[in-house]
Amino acid sequence: MVVLYQGKTIELEKSLTVKQLLNELRLNPLEHLVQVDGKLYTEDRLIRAGSRVVIHKVTSAG
Repeated sequence: MVVLYQGKTIELEKSLTVKQLLNELRLNPLEHLVQVDGKLYTEDRLIRAGSRVVIHKVTSAG
C-alpha cells in the first residue's frame, strides 16, 4: 500500500487494519481519519496491499 501523510509517502507491502496502520505509524486514532482508495475507513477495516491510503489529521478551531 502507498500511504500519504503530511506530504510524505510511505510504502508498505503488507495488509493491515486501520488501527494497526495508525499504531505502526504512532498516530493517535482519535486525531486522524484514514481514506482508502477515496473512501473513509473505520479502525476495524482491513487495508489491502496495493491500496492508496491518505491519512488526514483532524483539527479543531474554536
